[in-house]
Parts: sequence; C-alpha cells; structure tokens
Amino acid sequence: MATVCAALLALAPIGTAGAQDEPAWDAWDQVTGNNGSEYIADSQGRALQLRGVNIKTGNPADGARDEVLDAIAARGFNLLRLSLFWEQLEPQQGDFDQAYLDDIDAVITAAEQRGIWVVVSFHQDTFGSAFGGHGIPPWATKDDGLPFEPTGSFLTDYLQPGVQAAWENLYEDPEIRAAQANAWTHVAAEYADHPNVIGYDLLNEPFGKIREGEDLLTAAKRVESVQLTAMYQRLTDAIRTVDARSWMFIEAPNLASLGISTSLGRVDDERVVFFPHLYNTDIEFEIYNGSGDPSGFNPDFFEGWATAIATYTDTYPVPMMVGEWGVPTPYPGIDRYIAEVLETMEATTSGWAQFNGCFGEGYCTFGPEGEDREQIDQIVQPFARAIAGAPDDHHFDPATRTLRVTFADNDATGPTEIVVPAAKRYPDGWRLDVDETTVEPAVERLAPGLDLISVDVPKDGSTHTLCLTPEEVPQSCAPPAPEIEPAPSTDSDPAPDNGRPSTANVADPLAARFTG
Repeated sequence: MATVCAALLALAPIGTAGAQDEPAWDAWDQVTGNNGSEYIADSQGRALQLRGVNIKTGNPADGARDEVLDAIAARGFNLLRLSLFWEQLEPQQGDFDQAYLDDIDAVITAAEQRGIWVVVSFHQDTFGSAFGGHGIPPWATKDDGLPFEPTGSFLTDYLQPGVQAAWENLYEDPEIRAAQANAWTHVAAEYADHPNVIGYDLLNEPFGKIREGEDLLTAAKRVESVQLTAMYQRLTDAIRTVDARSWMFIEAPNLASLGISTSLGRVDDERVVFFPHLYNTDIEFEIYNGSGDPSGFNPDFFEGWATAIATYTDTYPVPMMVGEWGVPTPYPGIDRYIAEVLETMEATTSGWAQFNGCFGEGYCTFGPEGEDREQIDQIVQPFARAIAGAPDDHHFDPATRTLRVTFADNDATGPTEIVVPAAKRYPDGWRLDVDETTVEPAVERLAPGLDLISVDVPKDGSTHTLCLTPEEVPQSCAPPAPEIEPAPSTDSDPAPDNGRPSTANVADPLAARFTG
C-alpha cells in the first residue's frame, strides 16, 4: 500500500537453487558502477542485483509456506522482504515469543535452501493494534491520552491525535527508544548466523507528528532529518553489537512519489542501503476509493520519482533498491504502468521487491494455484544477478526479448551470472553474444524452465557487452552510433517542421527513456 506521507499530501548472487556456498561475509563491500551507481558487492567483488517479492504476513508458517517460496524461486527471484511485527515478537515488554521467532527462522532457512536472500522488515500499518493496525505493541504505544477515532481510511487515520502522539513518543520517549533498540538486538542475535539474511529493514513506511505551526511537508522534513535519521543510527548501533556483517536498509516517507526529495540524513555505517518505496499516489487513491480509472496515470510521475530519489544517493553514495512497489491486477491498461515501473527501477536501482508475494487476487504476485497472473507476470524477466565488473547499463526490452548488459573491467573475479526464465521468455531457446561474438556459456538448470548462465569475460581493460536474445530472432546489442552534431546553419531560415517532437531538452539517456 502507498506510503502515508505522499498519500496525504495528495488529498533474490546466492549459490544455486539448492544448498549454497558459505560467502566470505567479511569481504563484502560495495562497488561503484561505471554508471555512477552503487551496488552491494559479494566476496568476489561482483556487483549484485536483487529482485523478488515481499511477504507481509502475521502467520509466517502459512504466508511463507513452501509452495509460496517455490513459486518465488521458480521465477528466478533471489530476494524476499519478510515482515516481522514487533507486537507479535514482544507482546509483553521483555517477553519474546520464541515460537514466532522460530517460525520466521524456518522461513529464512527454507529461503536459503532455494537460493533466496532475506531482508527482515520491521513492519507497521497505522502504527499498531492500539489503532486498529498492526505493528508496534500496545505497551510501546503512548498516545498521551489523546483520542483516536477511525476515519474509514488507514491513510487519514495517521492524522488522528492519538496516532500522532504515538509517533512522537516512538522517536522521543527514552524508554520506548531503548525498548525498540532492544527488540532489534534480539532479532539480529536470532538471525545473524543465517548466511542468506542480507540485512534488516529498520522500519516500514515511517511517519511522524505534525507539530503546531507545521504543514505536512515541513513536518516531514524535520521528522526525516532529525528524528528518523537519529532513530536509524540508534538501531544500527544496537544491531552492530550482535551482527557486524549485515546491511541496514533504511526508508523515508514516500515524498518521492510527488517528486519531492527526502530530507533523511546520513547513517554512519559502512553497510547501508537506501530502500524507498514506489507507489503512484493517484493510482492508489483511485483503487482504494473506486472513484475512477486507475490506469489513467501521468507518465511524468516516473521522471519525477527518479529525480527525487537520486538526490539521496547523490549526497550519500550508498546502494539503492526499492523495498516495495505494486498494484492490484488485473486492471485495463495497468500493464502500461507496470512496464514503466520496471523500466524506471532498472534504470535507477540495483534491485526491488514487489508487493505482495501471495497466492490470490489484489496485490498478490501469483494466482490462487501459484500460477502467473495477468499483467504482473511481466516482472518475470532475465536479469544479471552478479556482474563481474563495474556495471554501466542493464536493460531488458520486452518487445524484442533482448537483455543488454554492459560493464567495465575492474578487480572483480568469477563469472557474470544471468538468470533466464527460459520457458516464459525463450520457449524456442536463447542465444548469448559477448562483445558481438556468439558464445556457449556454462548453463545450470535452477528449476524447470529456469536457466542460470555463467560467463567469464576475459579482462582487457575495456567495457564489455553481453547480449541475450531469442534463438530464432537474434537481435543486435551493438551500442547505438553516437549522434553527430549538425554544423551550424548559415541559412537564416528556420529548420523545417518534420512533425516529430523536439528532443532538444532531453538532458540524458535516462530522461529519453522516460519520455519515450
């Protein structure tokens, strides 16, 4: 569901499919791509791309049962963002529910067996059960005696006085702050030994109090820069007492969906991932309110989101992935929106988790029997999960079923690995070209109809291109010829109108991709 702040303003490389090798965690780092983006790097220095789904459930044994994990792995996904609710973890202060922890532990183990990384996410909806939501326990909910009256919408419920007070106390009350840090320390101590727990999402969709004299935007800037940044630092420091190797995934209120940059500050740690959400507020309101056509979105949304998101990673050079995005399907025309989301994330991030990895309708990734669903099934694409170089470009064209991956030589070792959903995308076979020469790479069958390509590219100090195309209609992945600037005209007559829109204001290839 959409992050509240934006809505109110608008009123899985990891082993194989079986048991995986132990990574050398202490060698983990991040690597800068030839495109300027940051990536998590494995022990061989390869840039990782993680793609997968969320599983938001109060019952991990069912919501993340084997059938669901099998469906995730069978599509080649290698990431699971798994919800954990504080009120279930610690229903009474100091009394941790070991059965609940064990259920989550079993899911993490099952994901490891399928080659899936896990991000454990502290989830909240409308703060917690004290306000009809789910997340933060009642004993850690201090509403200062202020009222809460349900509004009929979880979005506007966040503005109720009691909820506002609870957010303020979460950030400012010393006892609640200490309890939250203690809860995270307990969780990290439980799961730090799992080699596939890549990190912790410290708080889902954070919000805060609008103080007297503030509007929502002013309050958001203060909450992010002062309270939220300080909270993330406290929790990071607490987790580091029991887990020295995992990554901290941090979120900001979803102002980027309105083209507004976050005011979140730096978290002082060597392993931090910026983990925003991507929801179109207009679409969310249309869906929740049933007031119109949710497919009638403004295509400028994507450029605004991407520009706003980049301001954080430009200031603080950390890897960036999208922790949540999704839309109920099917809706007439909504497949266009999904395609734009995928292209935007491909151009700006190193991974994503679609909401929500369940069987059924609505936001579910899969149908009732675990089958692909109409429209959302386009998320099943080939992608390079480990790149043995400094990434430059990664683009899959659904129309031609062509994946183009370019990277520059660096100190990374080992093969580049590409996940290929062969049955879905290449029923008649695929072909791989390396620097315009067809090769026969090593191929492993991860699951029926799912291939893993491993290719070693000789290092010669240059930039390389891997091109995956259908066997029956191979495409060229040669880089486009550079545009030649026309000589200045000596004729005073204006250039003829050829009927095509001008591209004079397109600043870079990314903008060109957005504007089509």
